[in-house]
Amino acid sequence: MLNKLLYITASVVSLLFCGNLYANDGGNAKQQSHIDSLSGNVFTDNNNNFNVILVDKHTSTLYSVIVKDTVPYIVQDYKVITGGNNGSKVKEGDLKTPEGFYFVTKYIPPDKLDHKLFGDGALTLNYPNIVDKNMGRTGHGIWIHGMGEERNDNKTKGCVALQNKDFEQLKTFLILGTPVIISEHLHFLNKDEYMKKKKKYMDIFKKFITSWEKGDYEGFASFFDTKFKGEANGNTAQQYLAEKKKLMKIYPHRKVVTSDLNIFTENSSAIMYKFNQLYCADNVLSYGTKLLYLTGGGARGDEYKVVAEEFNKMDVDPIIAQHVTHLVSKWRAAWAAKDIEKYMSHYSAAFSSDGMNAKQWKAHKKGLFKASRSLKVHIKDIKFKVLSGKRIEVTFIQEYTSDTVSDKGLKTLVLHGCPGDYKIIEESWRHI
Repeated sequence: MLNKLLYITASVVSLLFCGNLYANDGGNAKQQSHIDSLSGNVFTDNNNNFNVILVDKHTSTLYSVIVKDTVPYIVQDYKVITGGNNGSKVKEGDLKTPEGFYFVTKYIPPDKLDHKLFGDGALTLNYPNIVDKNMGRTGHGIWIHGMGEERNDNKTKGCVALQNKDFEQLKTFLILGTPVIISEHLHFLNKDEYMKKKKKYMDIFKKFITSWEKGDYEGFASFFDTKFKGEANGNTAQQYLAEKKKLMKIYPHRKVVTSDLNIFTENSSAIMYKFNQLYCADNVLSYGTKLLYLTGGGARGDEYKVVAEEFNKMDVDPIIAQHVTHLVSKWRAAWAAKDIEKYMSHYSAAFSSDGMNAKQWKAHKKGLFKASRSLKVHIKDIKFKVLSGKRIEVTFIQEYTSDTVSDKGLKTLVLHGCPGDYKIIEESWRHI
């Protein structure tokens, strides 16, 4: 697995990172096992299996979690040590371990470290994250790492440390990007409690996405905390929402499709939603991974509010290609089967071609279907070009054979809509 991690190539790392560490009494934490419980800090509708690391500072325990078939199973626990002072990290040198949502960013092999201090390697985390930065928290170099055999300290400068044999086992469990949740107190739930909590967090998310997609500005704005800061330019909540309001008016119709939703909680008052987002409107078609950080809940039961967001843009072309190929395949199959209703289901009501509207096109094709006892349609070399957010030009080589006609040409289809609901709005063909 380590070949998937990014190795640091620097020479031996100095004591600026979590030096003066470690107790030598590590190993699996047995004082209170939660192996038979479900993690109350991990929820998902993601059918892809993945791993998560949980750290409970109060019990000095690290848990490895495997999420399988949307259920988070705790598979192992380890005794760890954390920062010398209580509370979440605020500033450089405060000897505190941060609390929040982080991700594994690198693996540092032991030959790049002081083995007496850091043992058999280290996994770096992305502290400070966007929330930490927005809150003015400082510091750096927060790692999960091994421990030198001769060290007998029982605290770190802020890192999470565990025995070398446990670190060796743990690192095979991790890849670049593995989520790490550090909390003062983790939550452990039975199945009924887990499903109830999951529904609560899912409902919040669905309400947020729906208000955005439907252009409900007031509902959408109600989700944002006054302390919110935008990722790209540091916009305040007021500036960010003013821009969103303007875009909702200019482009009133949009589609927001989410997938692979993971929900992480640090405690009852901090949530992070991580999901893939496809945004489609007349002006734009974009795809990427979004992180939403919310605070609220807690003992007072306050509504959860977004305090920060991050968006990692990814190539949208594979998504378009998937949906274009699917539509063309279904369209070709309906044509070859002479199924006029299924065939026309792929056309927009606003379709126009060769001077014919959709109704006239249907009548024309229906007549051709009846005139042919059998036909074959072969398609190859499908290509597409994005004309606008909701307009895609598709071209391919088409070979058509019936009992009366045989030809080969370049077919052009112009699709309108968003991935998943594309319809043919224009069609043309030329002989080759």
